[in-house]
Amino acid sequence: MNNKTAIAIITRSRDIIALAHAQLARVLSVPQPENNSFDASYRMLDDARNENGNWINVGELLGFNRQQMLDYADHLRGLRNCDDVQNLDPGTLNKCLIACLQIVNLLELAKHKHPQLNWDSRYSLPDETSEDNAVRQMRAIELLIRQVIDEAWADQQKLAERLRTLFDKDQVARIMKSAEKDNILSGTLLEQLRIIFSNKEDYPNYYEAYFDSASGLNYASSTRETLSQFLQSLNHIRNKIAHHKKLTESEMLLLNEYFDQVVEPLRKAHQDGRLKADPDALYHAPAEAIKAYQMQLEKLNAAAERNEVIVGKMNNKLTWVLAGIVGIVAITGVTLHFSGGSFVNTEIIKDKVSDVQEKISKVKQETSQDPRKELANLGVQWDRGTMEQAIKHGDLRTVKLFNEGGMTWNSLFLSAAMTEFGKNKSKNIADTIDYITAHPENRINGSEYECRTEVDYMRDREKKGTLNEALNGKIVRLVCADPQAQQIFAKNRQEAIARLGELKENYAKYNKPQAACIKELMKDKGDAVANDIFKARQAAAYSFLGNNTRQSISERAATATGMKFTDYQYSSVSMKVFRESLKYYCDRRLEFANEDYPPLIADVKDQIDYYDKVAAKYGIKI
Repeated sequence: MNNKTAIAIITRSRDIIALAHAQLARVLSVPQPENNSFDASYRMLDDARNENGNWINVGELLGFNRQQMLDYADHLRGLRNCDDVQNLDPGTLNKCLIACLQIVNLLELAKHKHPQLNWDSRYSLPDETSEDNAVRQMRAIELLIRQVIDEAWADQQKLAERLRTLFDKDQVARIMKSAEKDNILSGTLLEQLRIIFSNKEDYPNYYEAYFDSASGLNYASSTRETLSQFLQSLNHIRNKIAHHKKLTESEMLLLNEYFDQVVEPLRKAHQDGRLKADPDALYHAPAEAIKAYQMQLEKLNAAAERNEVIVGKMNNKLTWVLAGIVGIVAITGVTLHFSGGSFVNTEIIKDKVSDVQEKISKVKQETSQDPRKELANLGVQWDRGTMEQAIKHGDLRTVKLFNEGGMTWNSLFLSAAMTEFGKNKSKNIADTIDYITAHPENRINGSEYECRTEVDYMRDREKKGTLNEALNGKIVRLVCADPQAQQIFAKNRQEAIARLGELKENYAKYNKPQAACIKELMKDKGDAVANDIFKARQAAAYSFLGNNTRQSISERAATATGMKFTDYQYSSVSMKVFRESLKYYCDRRLEFANEDYPPLIADVKDQIDYYDKVAAKYGIKI
């Protein structure tokens, strides 16, 4: 998508979000946004969070589940940097485009759940945006990913073996049953394709080379994670196509963008002879092929829905089996009591118990191979907030399952864990930080300011005596590896140097002998300072409420002088009193300057020295 079109879509999305938030304000019982900026919309949402206690409660009011609400808040928070849309660089423009379309899609869910909401979500659509084109794009993306995987593995048997390590045997059996001969992946759902394609172990060796020119795939922390998030986001659109449901305009625009970003590097790979699959040929397929694709979608979705029913029944059976074990144990006790310990009876019962235990063991093993299912087995909800708490409190097993399942996270989770570690020096927290910093593939680069922020946290912990430098250093290495983050860090260091110069310059203005101070004040015969002392005296003497505003050094000196020399309660003072008051004023000004400036100067110098030390140690360019 060209920049002009992207800017138009972002601008329109901003208006839609503002219109939506003006109506949602009534649902959330907060004031409407004061203007149509992304920033104002986010502040309204944040007001709702403060009013209702947390994001989850806000989500319940909007009709969002926990993950949808957290995603909504994350997307809208990121869009606060997108209001100056005309001056965004191409990479940021791309991120803003995708985030705002995802927000509008979520708003459509809220509108559906609240019939009284009626904002206009229409766009001025590009010519290529249509329902028919969306089906072509969805088919091309799905078949392309399948063919990339097929070409990368080049051996159906090896690919089948790999699937058995990624999915439980029932899933593999269903894939095989739905697949065409010698085309295993034709039986996969899009979510299964995503898991295969974005596997962190396989992607670098098998698929990464096809996307070496994909500079636009920068929405997440890596190309792999961006592709994974795109495919996951497309599930909803694919399901609507399979059920012949009408797509919203924002869904079609989002699919347009995903299609462009996924297909372009693969088109280049095909043109270079590195990929046999031709993206353009798949997109321009005849109508019969498009119809066949939709029929295949219906077939796979129907099979998946039948499987959900079967899984539900299996879960019910498993409950009865577990109850049966308790019954068998009870029967065993009764039988032994009446049979006198009959060998035949106990062996029969033992065999039956063993058989049941084996079946249960197999069911548990099958459901445990998928990290998400294992988390469900543990009663852990699949959402980023739960992973954040697991990192913070050192629940390494849960963190590993979230990470292996592909849950995204950001460095703020690590900062929270370091703060918690400072309180109790837990080995579990240390091990968890060790693990997660060594596995950064699912990290979201939440902000280019993370490097500067984490170094500041590190310095603060050192001052408080709670720093574990080896552990905190791993976080710094992680968040400061990004060149843009290093630029922000270097900029902040330069700002500190400028602030140091400013502090020294201001201190020098006050740090002078009494005679020099009086000479300076008498340039206008002392009228200005006399007026300042008079007004300071009046303000101090007649203030009943007090003044919590931090006064400048000159203001504090004027107040002290006015209260010392009571003649300043009148509109004029004698020359003798005035001369004495100037000496007092100059002495107090120097006293206050000596109190304030040296500690400030020392702190900023320490900050700069600390930045230089950290930069040298962790390879940050300054």
